[in-house]
Amino acid sequence: MTTHPFFSSFPDFTPNPTFSISSDFQRLAALRNWKTNSKHRKKMWNKCMNLEYDRLIGSTLSSLQSWQRLCEEVGLGDGVRFGSIRKCKMALQSVYVNIVDLLDARRTGEKVKTFTNIEKLSQYTKQKGMMFNRNLAKQDKLLRVLLRVLI
Repeated sequence: MTTHPFFSSFPDFTPNPTFSISSDFQRLAALRNWKTNSKHRKKMWNKCMNLEYDRLIGSTLSSLQSWQRLCEEVGLGDGVRFGSIRKCKMALQSVYVNIVDLLDARRTGEKVKTFTNIEKLSQYTKQKGMMFNRNLAKQDKLLRVLLRVLI
């Protein structure tokens, strides 16, 4: 059984491995009566995203193969391997993907949803409320590549 560092700190809650991280977080927030838009809920959301990122992606990005896998996951290359981490990073700069969706896709095995432009990504992200903390994202090599300024 996979260990979920964030969810395992709540013994009365069992995450469902077929659910997205955001769905499990919503279930936990309802169980705990965390009010929407409260500081505590936002703090817990950021903690959840940070720990799930570390679990699903963060520890694997030291190899070229990991970066190539990420490129394939977001629809780059169609099987064509980029020859260096630098080339992967350059290619990823053209991708518009919600970071929370990327984590959810890693967890559930579903295809990552990508967007054709920043406007569509911004609209989707704001509508769904699936934001990844910018300050956390700036501290990570991968997330800096995927981070976009929403309009």
